[in-house]
This record gives sequence, C-alpha cells and structure tokens, in this order.
Amino acid sequence: MFDTVVPVVEVAARVRDATSSLAVVARQSRAWTGADRASVLAVVRASEAALAEARAHLLVADRDAGDSLRPGDRSFEAAQARVTRSGLGEASRVVRQADALVSMGTVAAGVREGSVPLGHLDELARIAAAATPEVAAVLRTPQAQEQVVGMASRASRPDFARALARWVAAQDPAALQAEHEAQHRERFFSLSVQPHGVFLKGRLDRIAGESLRVALDAMGQYGDDTRSPGQASADALTMLAEGACAGARRAAGPEGTEDGAPMTVTSGAVSRPHVSLLVAAETVAELLTHQRALDEAASAAHGHDRTRADAPTLADTATLNDADSRAADDDDVDVDVDVDRSGAGLAPGHRLCAPVALPWGTVAPATLEDGTPVAMSELARVLCEADVTRIVMSAESLPLDVGRSKRLFTTAQRRAAIARDGQCVWNGCDQHASRCEVHHIRWWDRDKGETSISNAALLCKHHHSEVHRLNLTLHRLEKPPGWARRQRARADAARAGSGRDGAGLAGEIGEVGGMGGAVGIDGVGGRTPLRYVFRNHRGHIINAPDGHPPDR
Repeated sequence: MFDTVVPVVEVAARVRDATSSLAVVARQSRAWTGADRASVLAVVRASEAALAEARAHLLVADRDAGDSLRPGDRSFEAAQARVTRSGLGEASRVVRQADALVSMGTVAAGVREGSVPLGHLDELARIAAAATPEVAAVLRTPQAQEQVVGMASRASRPDFARALARWVAAQDPAALQAEHEAQHRERFFSLSVQPHGVFLKGRLDRIAGESLRVALDAMGQYGDDTRSPGQASADALTMLAEGACAGARRAAGPEGTEDGAPMTVTSGAVSRPHVSLLVAAETVAELLTHQRALDEAASAAHGHDRTRADAPTLADTATLNDADSRAADDDDVDVDVDVDRSGAGLAPGHRLCAPVALPWGTVAPATLEDGTPVAMSELARVLCEADVTRIVMSAESLPLDVGRSKRLFTTAQRRAAIARDGQCVWNGCDQHASRCEVHHIRWWDRDKGETSISNAALLCKHHHSEVHRLNLTLHRLEKPPGWARRQRARADAARAGSGRDGAGLAGEIGEVGGMGGAVGIDGVGGRTPLRYVFRNHRGHIINAPDGHPPDR
C-alpha cells in the first residue's frame, strides 16, 4: 500500500506545483497574443475537467469507505462541507457531480474530451439525482449517454437543462405532478411596511410565476441608462397595481386595439397579456383519454352518470377533439394554448379538474415558451379557461403569411415564431422569447420583405438593434446541424425497437426535428430549433452556429 500511495501523492503534488507555476506566469498574460491566451485557456479547461474526474473517484471511494465521517456529521455531504468550509449546497453539488462522472463512463469521456462542459455536467447530475431510480437507470445506459454527450456538445447550458427536464417529465409524469403540487403547497407572499420602504417576499409555483412575469412584461418597463432592470421591474409592478386599483382591465377587442381605441404596438409585440403553453397533439389526446377514464371511474364508483355540470370538462371541446382525431395523422402538430391573465375566470382556488389518480402514458409534456415542462394537471386547468389554436408545424415555415398588406406581425404570427425559434436566434444568446421582437429577415423597407412567418425571426432588443446597425442579412439554415444524421439514427432505433432497457432509447430521447412521437432531448418544446447565419453587406459571416463551415 505504501508503494501505491506515495507515487500518487507525488503526482498530486506535481499537479499542484504545475498549476501554481501557471498562475505565476498568467500574471503577465496581458502581454500575450490573443491566440496564446486562447490556447492556454483551453488547456486550463481541460485540466479542470481532468481534476474534476480525479476528485470524483476520490470522493466516491471515500464515501464508500466512510473514512471522512465524524461524530455529528449528518451525511457524507455534510462531512465534505465541514472539511472544505464550502457550505452544504456546494458540497452536495460536488458529490452529485462525482456520482455522475463515476457512474456514466461515456459522459466522463465527453468531459475529458471537452464536449461536455462542467456546467452541463452539473445539470445532468442534478436531474439524474432527482429522478426516480427507474428513470435514472435508463439515463445511465450507454445509448442515452451518447445522446446526452451529443446534445451537450451543441446546446447552451440552459437549453441542455430544459431538454433533460422535458425528457424526465415525459418518462415520469407523476414526478412532475408531485413537484408541481409541492411548489403549490409552499406558495406564500408577504408585504412588510417599514420606515425605509416596503419589502416584498414570496414564492409561487412555476405556472403562477409565469403569469406574473407575463403581466409585468406587458407593462413594457425595461432597464436602460436611467434605471437598472430591477428598478424597471419594480416600476412595472407598481403600474400593474395602479391599473388594478383604477379598475383597468385589458379588453379582448379587435387586434391592435384596446377597448376599441387604437393602441401603439411594437412590431411583433403581444396584443394582450397571456401565458402560452406549447402542447403536442399527442399530449392533448393523452389528456383527453385520461380525463374520460377519470369520468368513467367516477361514474362507476357512484353508480350513475355524472352530469356535465359535475364532471371536469375542458373548454373548446370541439377544437381539442379535432386535435385528438388528427394526432395520429400529423407528425408536426402543436396546440398553442393562450391563457388570458386579465382577471376573468372562476374564483381563486376553484378546482377545475379531478385529481390525477391514474397512470399517464409516455408523451411529450406541455411546455412554457422557454421549454419548461408543465404538469398535466396544470395543462388540464388552463385548458378550462384558454383560447386554443391548432398550428401545423412544418420543418421550415408556418401557413400564417399576410403578404405586404401589414408591416407589423400579428399576435398569431408572433406565437408561431416563438413556437419555432423559442428564443433570440442570435447564436450564443439565450434571451427569453418574451423579451424578443419579431424581425423581418428580408427587411420591410430595404428588401420589400413580406410580413410572414417564413420571413420572421425572433431577436432580442439588443441583437435586433445590432442587425439594423450593422446592416446584417439573416439566412435560415434549411435543416439544423446534424439533422440528416439524427434522422438516420432515429430510423435505425425505430427498427431496432424501443425497450425500457435503453436499447431503443435513441428513438425516445434522440434529437428529432418534430414533436410527433418521439420525446427529444433537444430544442425548445422538444424539437431541434432552426439555426440562422448572420452576414454583413460584403457577405462575410458575423455570427453562425457552432459547426457551421467558415467563409472561404
């Protein structure tokens, strides 16, 4: 044992001395060339990944041996927090990361190669630790790990985390439902009046929080040179409260008007506050099937048929039944559900749908605009008070063209652009769709471009301004990077079957271009988002997705 331990300690000491030497040299890095700094930073990232893997094996071995536990330590994580003085939260994150690296060999190889950044690994470790043992076991299969590594090599950390969360929600809807109910139970809000100001504190479930965010965004208050984003949000909350006190309510009048009076509308802006849920037709069909099963079970239990007034019903049944009947025929069908948050509806606390008591099928979950999965009970609730629109999603466009008769994009067109693009399309920007404007790819004035979905792209305010300032031209790529390869893999997986042992997992969690059938670990709403290339007036690439060939 002495012969084994001493060389290892010597190696660790050499690593420490080498990093110390690098730190000394890096103090002069201002005099280096940009290429030298980039090269050294790449080596530093690779070294961080190697050290993380080494630490992972050491931590797991130490935990299994129980050597670091002392009297009073509640857990191994608590012991690590005591030793490192980093706090329980940070110690728990490091231990979760260690578990993922040790138990997922393919992912660990991706970390070593640099295709899985450590931030992405933290998201994977967090989701795997919170998943049920059955789902975590599937996620640790070699096929699933290969898909995860591929996704991590292309997606930003937020997109990667949301895609994994959607996959887990599809595999285990009951866990998503339990998480939502836990959030709802813990809701609170307090307002404390103090001599030096009024302090607000609270917690909402994800859907209620989205409603508040949408209402605040509708006030149109954003940070600028005169106020911070936090101050702008405070002003928006004040405006919202003042409007409620004055009895103001946004009316659902003609588009572009409020109470019949003309409104000033920003291009691509939403005409009234609403929360959008993106729902695959298969998910709506599953919800209706589940609802009917609940009704039948209740009828059998009470020995009589429930009346329409007693039974939990869904609004706009004809539209939903249409989506139900066509779910098997259309691969690329979304139901865009817009929930009016102007104050109309049933009394607070009224339960619209029966409790979830039956098992759910494996279908893609409904999501918010940013891809956050939504519990089935919340989907059923909002459908009771929602406007439902059936949108057929093609790979490149949507049939919502209005020609050049109007310059401003309609609300329906904005919703379709959000369903397709999901966020700001500038590569590397993950600004939420609610903070984006709809840009004419072929400019309205410069290029005589049409106001149509095929000519629309979401851009945040900053990058929208940059596109016009730099006179840039956008080109939408016909297929996302690797589309053909992933389609071949999906077809091969479908032929091989889709067992729960992970053999056909590529068909379940592989990156797919549409929402029909498969539940994808890729893109907003379960689909791979389309990518764009930005060029200047000389045709030179200014911004492009990773992997896109450079200018020749």
